[in-house]
Amino acid sequence: MPAGPPPVLVPDDTACLRRLERLGAKATPLPAIADGLCGAPKPLRLSELPDGLAVSPAATLTCPAAEAFARWSTEVRVQAERLLGRAPNAVRIATSYECRGQNHDPDAKLSEHAFANAVDVMGFAFEGRETVTIGAVKAGSPEAAFQAAVQARACAFFRTVLGPGSDAAHGNHLHLDERERNAGHRLCQ
Repeated sequence: MPAGPPPVLVPDDTACLRRLERLGAKATPLPAIADGLCGAPKPLRLSELPDGLAVSPAATLTCPAAEAFARWSTEVRVQAERLLGRAPNAVRIATSYECRGQNHDPDAKLSEHAFANAVDVMGFAFEGRETVTIGAVKAGSPEAAFQAAVQARACAFFRTVLGPGSDAAHGNHLHLDERERNAGHRLCQ
């Protein structure tokens, strides 16, 4: 009799969920996602980050990715207040979970988006000022300094950070993911 597929290890996210709650993030458990080779056994719908920072639209992420996003958002707030004089009220995202290959190439290795382990940040909305759109900031402006600072700070929270300056595919957003690599290697560009 042929052996079935290997068992799926379902993470115990209890401690992670408690940390998200203590951080002030709002996340709702979702049913498991199973789509061929893509999916996540215990995804969350992340709608709000600490300090009331809305996630627009809400993101479908694993708990570890949601926690990294929440922790990074506190740095986003600090940098926005320092460089722009106010905190954002929403982070605009393009993609969280999506079953696809890297850089939308159907022949490429599956993206971390395919495992609810990545988020693409397009910009930040503010009350009383224009949105800061990643990749569309004027060189030398406070918005450019803010974009550079939040991109650099993301490297402390995520295992992969790609954005403007890394390659053409990431020129208009910040790709943030929690892909595990050998020896704890991180990719920060």
